[in-house]
Amino acid sequence: MGARQRLNRALAPLLATGLALGLAACGSSASGGNGSAKAASALDAMSPADLAAAAAKEGSLTWYTTFADTDVQPIVAAFNKQYPNVKVNALRLSADKIPPRVITEQRGRKYNADVVSGDSPQLAQLLQAGTLQPYTPKDISPLPAGLKLPKGYEGIVYVVTTSIAYNPTVVRQKGLPVPKSWQDLTSPAWKGQFSIDPGAVNWYDSLLRSMGHDKALALLTALGNNKPMFVESHTQALTEVQAGEPAGAATAYGYKASSLKKKTPAQLEFVNSNPLPSSLNLIDVVKNAPHAAAARLFVDWMVSKTGQGAVVSITNHTSIRPDVTNDPTVWNESKWPAAWGEPNLPGADYNKELSEMKSALHAP
Repeated sequence: MGARQRLNRALAPLLATGLALGLAACGSSASGGNGSAKAASALDAMSPADLAAAAAKEGSLTWYTTFADTDVQPIVAAFNKQYPNVKVNALRLSADKIPPRVITEQRGRKYNADVVSGDSPQLAQLLQAGTLQPYTPKDISPLPAGLKLPKGYEGIVYVVTTSIAYNPTVVRQKGLPVPKSWQDLTSPAWKGQFSIDPGAVNWYDSLLRSMGHDKALALLTALGNNKPMFVESHTQALTEVQAGEPAGAATAYGYKASSLKKKTPAQLEFVNSNPLPSSLNLIDVVKNAPHAAAARLFVDWMVSKTGQGAVVSITNHTSIRPDVTNDPTVWNESKWPAAWGEPNLPGADYNKELSEMKSALHAP
């Protein structure tokens, strides 16, 4: 099963690119025609109250998301406190599964999803394939300095930061040096003692943009030569470190590391780098969404102060909104300025970076 998942992770972006070409070849037949365009324009111009009324008439929406399984239903419940007449049918997928799923459905003239949310490299694939509907949320927050998103695709759910995590008890027992940088994990003492996700393109892309290509690739090559264990998710990396095998993780999400540290401080610690690799998790309306009003209402809520407050309190993710308080051990730009990855990474660049990562790390 593990080998198959790794193969799927490697093939997903290639599949998405191929399907995107097929979808583009279909031309305007998948666009819904002028009637859909007029309906979308009318919905976009609605007041919040009128949009909520229209969404209540539709009654439901379908949301494809990368939120953790344990977080999905609490977020839906928070939305339903404000909008009880709109049922949210959520499907949790890994980031690399969302592009081929949506593209395959649309290529077959099936429009199941209303809203998608996920890591920016994967949503960029959907945007480039023409499977999304432009919509600018009503209460959108300004983008962080240095970032740009295409107009109509600016919905940001949260910021993801990548940190180093380790088990302080095991590190002490094994006499390992406390890792304070990724370079520390390349030392002989840490050989075979840490894990890494060879599909963490958002992390590698951040390193490329902050360090330059040659230095970033040299770092990954040195990490790969130090015999890391391979993991398929950031959550898996942290739970294994908590259990003590391996002693550390090179690709841990800061929000999750902080949450787990609070529960088991003797088994988990994490370190933020300066600059801090950071990337966006985005939310967009899907083209020809069957519940177009409910889709817009959900996106509006998700990026609003209320929605972002719920996201932060439920998941400990980081919001870009200045009026929402984040976990200061995860996000403090005065201490750890962000090293942003490209939020609209072209498919060819994604495939190249993924291939380069796997080669440098000696990953299957």
